[in-house]
Amino acid sequence: MAIVKEPKGVDFVVKSELWTDEELKEFRKLMEKQKSDLGEKKRTKIKENYKKVSRQPA
Repeated sequence: MAIVKEPKGVDFVVKSELWTDEELKEFRKLMEKQKSDLGEKKRTKIKENYKKVSRQPA
């Protein structure tokens, strides 16, 4: 396997920073809103698909 060179001006190294408490609260509020906007029928379908995918052998 060959070494991949970084193109000029592109940095593949990513520094991740921890989220502040305020950012976490905002994110959780957004996720809760998106969940509540989904209909019950859609949530049920997502859960069924998730179960199918998670049960497949590796």
